[in-house]
Amino acid sequence: MKFLSGLSYQKCAPVVTAEAMRFLDGDTKRSRVSSAGPAFLETHSDIEALGIDEFATPIDAGYGLMKLAGQKLFEKAIAMLGENREGKAVAVFVGGGNNGGDGLVLARLLIEANIPCTVYSLAKPETFKNEAAYAFQDFTDNGGKLVVINDLPVHDPKFALAVDCMLGNGASGELRPAFARVVIALNEWNIPILAADAPTGFDSSEHRCGENCVHATETVVFGLPRLDAYTNEGARVFGKTTVVPLDYPENQIDKVVSGVYFATEEIIPDLLPDRDEFGDKRSQGTAMIIAGSGNMTGAAALCTKACLRSGAGLVTTATPKALLPALQSKLDEPVFYGIGDSSTDKLSIMHLMQLQDIATHQNAIAIGPGLGTDTETQDAVRMFLTGLQIPVVVDADAINACGSAFFCMEGGPTNAIITPHKREWERNFGPLPSNECFYPEYLQQFATQFKITIVLKGCPTYVAIPDGRVYVIPARNSGLAKGGAGDVLTGIITALLAQGLPNAEAAVLGVLLHQKAGRLTREKMGAFGMLPTDVIEMLPAAFGC
Repeated sequence: MKFLSGLSYQKCAPVVTAEAMRFLDGDTKRSRVSSAGPAFLETHSDIEALGIDEFATPIDAGYGLMKLAGQKLFEKAIAMLGENREGKAVAVFVGGGNNGGDGLVLARLLIEANIPCTVYSLAKPETFKNEAAYAFQDFTDNGGKLVVINDLPVHDPKFALAVDCMLGNGASGELRPAFARVVIALNEWNIPILAADAPTGFDSSEHRCGENCVHATETVVFGLPRLDAYTNEGARVFGKTTVVPLDYPENQIDKVVSGVYFATEEIIPDLLPDRDEFGDKRSQGTAMIIAGSGNMTGAAALCTKACLRSGAGLVTTATPKALLPALQSKLDEPVFYGIGDSSTDKLSIMHLMQLQDIATHQNAIAIGPGLGTDTETQDAVRMFLTGLQIPVVVDADAINACGSAFFCMEGGPTNAIITPHKREWERNFGPLPSNECFYPEYLQQFATQFKITIVLKGCPTYVAIPDGRVYVIPARNSGLAKGGAGDVLTGIITALLAQGLPNAEAAVLGVLLHQKAGRLTREKMGAFGMLPTDVIEMLPAAFGC
């Protein structure tokens, strides 16, 4: 098992801004300039022969990166065209900057592969500068011809794919009229669109869609991930996003790291807890689920079953005694602990000693699913959590019981993970930033100040850790947008804590496993019909077991 802080950039890439990417580009180019002095190349079609780490000028180094980017675009375009490419042609749209240069490299590679392509340019040939000028030279040397436009012509039915390399992530503000006209017409073509770095019309500085914006089917983001592609604002125009690493050295990447990282299902095997093949049930982790009230037995059942399916050796479900018959008919494996007497249907302060006694035997605790918002219950939750040192997941009604004031005070739980969705966060902690790209910084401040791990559920989900790291976990699955899905996530995280994972690893891995199980369930059953109980049944496959 590896800890998150030890995973390489290839496994957990830093999330950066467009401005940071431009700095990284420039810094990498300067670092790769050969000591040979002024540029000595007469042609640029075989610049790789110089070796990736030694170039004559920063422009030469930049063209090396541009050629890598163009190659990645070419590979994605080929994939989007499909296996049967006969008779299919590609329209490539370029501007005069480096994003246009990427498109010219792509066009050259299409020509070399005998795939018909037409390059529409909103810039005249003489306006291409630096790396883009190199790309234009290689493009024309290979027989390429540029069609300079001010308005997009009527769609030629032969085009099976359009590639947007007009502006990328360097544009800000509303589009100039010529670009706006092309964007409007391109969207009306109704064919797949591949965007390079960012769809034209998306403002990567303000993190918003302009009045006119290309609606890409897919977007290739070069180098390191940018949050824009995954927020509610950006994802609608970025489409499916693929991050393709370029050859940036880690010491250069270190200069732009802000503590925000991208976590995907790829890292699940690295974070799984070790199993004790010779141990008994207690050595595999003990967990207690404090959940349920009069009309909400389902939350307790879902949380408990998810915890059991996620590797915990012994799970105790502490619930008001009146709920026991219903829960015992649903579940066979947990130990049941009935709170109060047979008429008790909610948690109250008088039950604290019972809970505190059984809590001493646990490796991890979950509290909140289905507890309800009764005043006595809320008082009991706060008192139970005060001074608690056992790792605890605070969810749902337990978050509502605590609010921000509780976590601000001294004497709260010392080892807590809270799992609010956005409405719960704003109800208890105040408004989130109006622009989602500022969520990581906001959550960093809260997690570090109050020493709690935050799982802000949504699309994407953000995991903020007290040491300042924030993990962005991208996923969009409407099949998980159903009552009970959060209870399942709480059970998974609690089981991972019980098996000895630190809070950060348990939170990130729990979200990833929940996401993967949800994806597998959707692939099998579809988003309409899948239920949280189905997601629980898919957890063994998500673990890879």
